[in-house]
Amino acid sequence: MTSADSPCRAEHRTGRSVSRKDKSLSPQGKYRNVSTKQTTSHDREDSFYRAGAEVTVAPSMLSPAGLLTPEELDVRWRLAVRDRLASMDLQPTGPVKRFGSVEELDLGDLLITDWVCPQVEGTRGRNAVRQDDDALLLLAAKAGQQIIETSDETVILRPGTVLIMSTRTTGRFVIPDHLAKRTVRVPMSALSPFDAGGGAPGCLLLDTAQNPLANLLHGFLMSMDRHIGQMSAAQVEGARNALLVLIAGMIRASRSHIGDDDFLQLFRRRLEDWIIDHLAGGPIRVADLAAAHSVSPRTVHRAFASTGDTVGTVIRMHRLAAARGDLVNTNLSIAAIAHRWGFCDASHLGREFRREFSLSPGDYRETHGCA
Repeated sequence: MTSADSPCRAEHRTGRSVSRKDKSLSPQGKYRNVSTKQTTSHDREDSFYRAGAEVTVAPSMLSPAGLLTPEELDVRWRLAVRDRLASMDLQPTGPVKRFGSVEELDLGDLLITDWVCPQVEGTRGRNAVRQDDDALLLLAAKAGQQIIETSDETVILRPGTVLIMSTRTTGRFVIPDHLAKRTVRVPMSALSPFDAGGGAPGCLLLDTAQNPLANLLHGFLMSMDRHIGQMSAAQVEGARNALLVLIAGMIRASRSHIGDDDFLQLFRRRLEDWIIDHLAGGPIRVADLAAAHSVSPRTVHRAFASTGDTVGTVIRMHRLAAARGDLVNTNLSIAAIAHRWGFCDASHLGREFRREFSLSPGDYRETHGCA
């Protein structure tokens, strides 16, 4: 039986492409614009853009002539969608090809984005899913609506609703008119230490008027920008963890019934608890998990497959989450952190960490460290 967790082998390969670049390089508590419509003295936009949603292109992103061409703006908008949400094919549908605007307000590795979206359609197929790292998307609309169709259902994101989706989900969406929304991209390594009751939901829409926890999450998310600029690094980390607790709690509470296929998902939670307890003990093998729970290795694989995961992927996420916690909250050396959480050495941790967070461990600590 081979090990499901062999961190000293040549990287943990999951079939994903290289990680996103420049996920979160802005100072804590600061908005940083990454992609917008161009604003000039000749622009005369409608009231939707004048009502506080308009932003301008950051100076660092201007062309030498001081203006971005429509083609450059289009590219930057599509890159922002790819890097801060997920890869997808986009097609503007409005009579006027407006460009959307983007503002960032990140909490560490949680990519929080305010969007003003034009009329657009989008599709996300299996090829796009294979290109991206696994993540959870949280969406909340401020104005307008977005229609999302998956293979199983059709949902409408509108003000007063909260939508949670996995980046593994395929489908299409339509924004029939202008939309303002706030989104959060949560790496699975960030969510892994919190009990969400299993894997990420494919598509979960909740009405804040009928779901008190969804209402609490919505209020927390929408009020964040009023406070984060005044927070210390430790307070930002606390806000990050509070948001993750709310997200995990809402997912867990939505699993209200136990069906024939849910036993394996419940068993998966027991297996994951065992993994967390044994992270610092060296490599974790499928045979060890099976023996500890008196089941066959095949049952262990089936339990994780029931939520679309593999044993090795889950172990990797927990190791990275633990290493991130030490980087933010302790003064341990990077080499010590690598050894503590089962990486071969500091360089191996560095490769895996950069792949997940697009920053080196040292840069991440310098930006987000609390100790």
